[in-house]
Amino acid sequence: MSFRMRLISIKANWDKWENALAIAVAVCFAGAVLCNVGLFFSVRKTPSFFGAVFSWLYVVLWWPAALLLRNRGDVLRLAVIVRWAAVAVMVLGIAASGGTGIFSALCVMPYALFISAYTGLSQAAWLSYLLALAQAVTAALLVRRLRRRRDRRR
Repeated sequence: MSFRMRLISIKANWDKWENALAIAVAVCFAGAVLCNVGLFFSVRKTPSFFGAVFSWLYVVLWWPAALLLRNRGDVLRLAVIVRWAAVAVMVLGIAASGGTGIFSALCVMPYALFISAYTGLSQAAWLSYLLALAQAVTAALLVRRLRRRRDRRR
């Protein structure tokens, strides 16, 4: 099959490819969290091979997925909710990290889950915070763009 024919085939089955891309991003996120979350609480703190692979795949796939799925409102709304929740959890986790008690305990586990998606990327914590914030802002801007397009059509 020629390259042109493959592109035509992909375009004809675009819904199937969009679903596959959305699932791939979710699997990479879950894989990164599962592979790295134990390391968040360990002394060693070095990511496993699979943790690093899933973290890089998640970050690399998230950006094209956000752009290619920009016309699917349900996927974009979910991305906005998850990414802004991650930013909020990271801020709460940072605020509660110095203290002890139930508030700190409630903040640490969600913080660990969201940070674990990025722990295979580098040792710099600010990179994790910046990536989560950049993804949240990108998703919010894409939802805004989608709303404007819908309003213009009406």
